[in-house]
Amino acid sequence: MFYDFYLNRPAGRLAKIQAQRLVPALAKPALNGLPKNLRVLEIGVGRGDFAQYLKSVDANYTGIEANKVLCDRLNEQGFNVICSSVPPFPQELGKAAFDLVVMCHIFEHFMDFKEALKVLNEIYALLKPGGRLLLFHPDYLDWKADYFDGDYSHSLILTRNRVDNLVQDAGFKVIHRDGFRSFSRGFKPFTWCLAGFMNCFAGLLLRITGSRKFFKPKIAFNLNLLTVCEKS
Repeated sequence: MFYDFYLNRPAGRLAKIQAQRLVPALAKPALNGLPKNLRVLEIGVGRGDFAQYLKSVDANYTGIEANKVLCDRLNEQGFNVICSSVPPFPQELGKAAFDLVVMCHIFEHFMDFKEALKVLNEIYALLKPGGRLLLFHPDYLDWKADYFDGDYSHSLILTRNRVDNLVQDAGFKVIHRDGFRSFSRGFKPFTWCLAGFMNCFAGLLLRITGSRKFFKPKIAFNLNLLTVCEKS
């Protein structure tokens, strides 16, 4: 089944701490100024980190997840999650129905820029006037070969400029940009140096031992980019 390798990979302690700190930092710039009782659609719910946070702020949440086991788990927890791949989007979502759409580490999985533009255009139609799109993704210029080695379904190369161009061509206006190394926001010399150290040290252990347990520490502080854009 698609993404079983992710399903069967337990989230380590660092990953759990990262999610607890990172998700609110990503969500707040997108939620700021949106109405209460907002409707949110998340594409690719994973283990449900965003779903849990959005529940805590009383959002009306809908998710889409391609992996049936992950989908069923979230539904059993009381979330509304549709088991489906995109594109196309499930017809039951309707048009101009959502205040916010979230794609966290999903955009890089689309096949090429044509499919990415198709997805963005469909998201544009799903959003209410003034609705927002949150994109969070790895920066290819920082990840380099790890961008593809870490996940066989990473297909679309994403950088800050390429994402800006894509969302603007789909009719969105960028209202917020940021970068994160783990849960550390912006450029900080310490985390930049730590990223270089971990990449070299864990990368060396990975080469010597061949054990994939060193891959996650290797990429733990690689740069991920946040883009929040608004329907014009």
